[in-house]
Amino acid sequence: MSRLMDTRSNSIAPYAVAILMPLLALLGTLLFAPLLVRTTLLFFIIAVIFSGWYGGFWPGILGGIISGVLLDYFILGERHSFVLQAADIPVLVLFAFVVIIVSVIEESRLRTERALRQSRDQLQIVLQGITDGVIAQDKNGEILFANDAAARLAGLSSAQEMMTTPIQKIRANYENFDVDGTPLPFEKLPTKRAITEGIGGEIDFRWHLVKEGRTRWMNFKSSPVFDQRGQPQMSINIMTDITEDKESEVKLQNAHQRLQTMLASINNGVVATDTEGHIDLMNPMAETLTGWSVGQAIGKPFEDIVALKSLLPDETIVSPVQSILRDKQELNVSTPTELISKDGVRIPIGYNAAPIKDQFGDIVGAVMVFRDVSDRQKAENERNQLTLLLASQQKRLENVLANVPGIVWESIISSDNQEQRIEFVNRYAERILGYTREEWLATPNFGQKIIHPDDLESSQKEGQEIFARGDLSAAIQFRCIAKDGRIVPIEAHYSILTDDKGKVIGSCGLMMDISQRKSDENAIKQSALDLKRSNEQLEQFAYVASHDLQEPLRMITSYLQLLERRYKDKLDQDASEFISYAVDGATRMKALINDLLAYSRVKTGEQDFARFDTKTALNQAITNLQITIAETGAQVTVDSLPPILGNEAQFIQLFQNLLSNAIKFHGDEPPKIAVKAERSGSVWKFSVTDNGIGIEPQYVERIFIIFQRLHTKDVYPGTGIGLAICKKVVEHHGGRIWAESTPGTGTTFWFTIPAASWSK
Repeated sequence: MSRLMDTRSNSIAPYAVAILMPLLALLGTLLFAPLLVRTTLLFFIIAVIFSGWYGGFWPGILGGIISGVLLDYFILGERHSFVLQAADIPVLVLFAFVVIIVSVIEESRLRTERALRQSRDQLQIVLQGITDGVIAQDKNGEILFANDAAARLAGLSSAQEMMTTPIQKIRANYENFDVDGTPLPFEKLPTKRAITEGIGGEIDFRWHLVKEGRTRWMNFKSSPVFDQRGQPQMSINIMTDITEDKESEVKLQNAHQRLQTMLASINNGVVATDTEGHIDLMNPMAETLTGWSVGQAIGKPFEDIVALKSLLPDETIVSPVQSILRDKQELNVSTPTELISKDGVRIPIGYNAAPIKDQFGDIVGAVMVFRDVSDRQKAENERNQLTLLLASQQKRLENVLANVPGIVWESIISSDNQEQRIEFVNRYAERILGYTREEWLATPNFGQKIIHPDDLESSQKEGQEIFARGDLSAAIQFRCIAKDGRIVPIEAHYSILTDDKGKVIGSCGLMMDISQRKSDENAIKQSALDLKRSNEQLEQFAYVASHDLQEPLRMITSYLQLLERRYKDKLDQDASEFISYAVDGATRMKALINDLLAYSRVKTGEQDFARFDTKTALNQAITNLQITIAETGAQVTVDSLPPILGNEAQFIQLFQNLLSNAIKFHGDEPPKIAVKAERSGSVWKFSVTDNGIGIEPQYVERIFIIFQRLHTKDVYPGTGIGLAICKKVVEHHGGRIWAESTPGTGTTFWFTIPAASWSK
């Protein structure tokens, strides 16, 4: 109805009502005249009041004038006449007064009502226009008012829907959680307390819309509204979506935490100040270097905490922070500087400083970053020392290489493998081939140009075959042509240079003049031929000599024995004895010649080696000595013996000489001989042990020398060649022989033979 009245206030409707109402009042007065004897003005007063209420001041006045005219003409005095009687004048005056009063009052009421209505509409426009949600709730929690923003936050389509939906149904659409994620009951919201206790409140919480599955951060404020008695009547709630603020806050906290972590983890000291030069940030390294804790340093002037001193004489350092705040530009310092800590410790540092600016480019402080350069200075000193040492060593190396009796070189191969260029060559190269270092360095493929044409292809092929097998180094021989035309035999030792990917990038090595070696090798070859020829002649001589010498010995022996038989009875005792001595000497001479022949026949090459069983050789030696063994009652025990690679005939002679030696030098007991063999690493270790008279320790080496005897021929006959033959046989097979003995107990002869020899 108020909207209808507001619309008609600017039209003719109020004046039409002002005309109509007096007519209705006249009709009512005429109809109810019998009942309105004393209140004939009642209906007209009601008409004036209604006209004023509906239209305001002027419609009320109009209704009053029309009512006065109708009263005068139809009711008061003489009816149907405008002539007034004296008694009616007071009534009309009173009526006019009432009309004026009523019109003024209603006009005032309408103006107030219009003002209130306009204020309400403006407030509603404002509430609908703001982004915050606004809700008015009564004591039961039901929503009396809500703007569209509140409806959107609650997941509803409009404010009207929110105001017409029961509060419990609305609450079922979302869940509340505290800052730490704990469920937040509706009773804990400040609305409850605002309505019940009249105390406003504010809270931040997470609002989870169940149906939409989204969560928003909300700031919720509640304020109570009191009635005339001071009792809380309703609660006005303002909901603000602070999700972006919270996310920004979290990002800011994360960024701050990252900054703190970074500042704590770096090895540089960091100190920041405000625009007054007072410290407001300090990282742990800065605490360590300055000796001040953060709590002690915050708020103090920079210069009181970071004390700097120049290491240059007569130079004073201006505070870097004050320079930054004054000049408003970065500061990079190269001056050697010391930091004097709280405890007076002096630390060499390097530092730089810069202004801190806000988003508008205004300076809001300064920051200085400094680092302990003690290790760097130490490393720099060490590097300088190493540089000097390297230069010294390089000089020494150059001197050494300059005097190495060979050509030391290094070359680099081009990327297309078509060109090889010498990068380094020592001075000695000029002494060998006559070419200067400059010629080596300036000429591409110089190495190929100095190799003799007849050797170039073969040397390259030989090197390629070596590297094709996977070897990165090689040694090959070829001839070079010196600058003066000489042909110089060269042996080159060189290695391939590769990069980190294994690609060949060059080579380096040493080339030596082997002219003297070649000459020596030729001399050695000639000496070897001469020695071989001499040995063959010596063997031939020994063989011929042994046969030629045995013939006259046989003749001498035969005629002496014939003389002894024919003239035995005619000769005296001395003559018989003399003849016996001559026969014995000739016999011993024959044995000596046979032993010398056997010794000379022991060759030193492996061309006569074959695989054989050493036990078979031992058995043959035992067979050869069977008569002697039977005569002396000797016992020979044999363990298992291995097969080897060697000369079986020489091994038979070796075993036969050792067994014969053990039988010959036996004691009072019959000879007992044990032959064994055992594996010892890469050799077979043989032993021949007897129970004979033994050998004095000082003679155990002497017995292997040819013609050396420890006893006279009258006590133990022999030529002194047997053990020398044993030594020569063992050494011929790549082993060694020795004896261990205890006088009166027996002797053990040991000898070794390579175990791998049989597999050659």
